[in-house]
Amino acid sequence: MSRTTPPRPLDAEALFPEPAAYRGTTTRLHPRPGRPDVADSSVGGPLLWPADEPWPVRTDPHSHTRGLRPADVHRQRQILASAWLREPDPHL
Repeated sequence: MSRTTPPRPLDAEALFPEPAAYRGTTTRLHPRPGRPDVADSSVGGPLLWPADEPWPVRTDPHSHTRGLRPADVHRQRQILASAWLREPDPHL
């Protein structure tokens, strides 16, 4: 069975011609379940790593303080939004 992508419902390049200069050729993958063996690549199969070569590891220290969880960002936005809605205290 041949698997192809259906035609687009609209011509995006006609609607947005500016990015057309940056157009490139791409390959769209359609992965399917299978049973790869040891001779298959790691794309769709197990990662083959040389037995006599150690796994790469990061040994330099790195900060755990960078970045926020999405839940923390949402909560921070809720707090700020409610703060902006409050009336200022005239006595301050």
